[in-house]
Amino acid sequence: MHPLSKRGMSPLIATVLLMAFAVALGGMVMNWQGSLSGLDCSDVHVDVTTFCFDGQYVQIAARNTGEEPVASLLLQIDHPASGQYNITVSKSAMDKGTATSSQVPITVDNDAAVNLFANLDRHGKPTACPEPIARKLPLPKC
Repeated sequence: MHPLSKRGMSPLIATVLLMAFAVALGGMVMNWQGSLSGLDCSDVHVDVTTFCFDGQYVQIAARNTGEEPVASLLLQIDHPASGQYNITVSKSAMDKGTATSSQVPITVDNDAAVNLFANLDRHGKPTACPEPIARKLPLPKC
């Protein structure tokens, strides 16, 4: 038998192998992309000393006690009737040991859930951590 007359791989097996390779490569890329875009807030520790409502303002006082600098604080108010909205509370960065206090002029109903999130600076824009640093339902009176 002549060496050039050897048969190669069947087209069906080649197609199956190429598809398996493409799926495996796609899975690796998706996993790699997910690890890059995930926000790690494990080093974020903010001690919220004041988080209450005085009738006109939501009063917030907090100190960054973690290793990660916090770009800003995000106040999230979830009204059952009117929906959810977000307000950036402090636009100044809080390095380790830095404290901030703010008064947010807003009316909060007794049945509204109020959450406070830490925003981290990711690629030049503030990105909120997935878990709130403080959660109140209802927000207590000052």
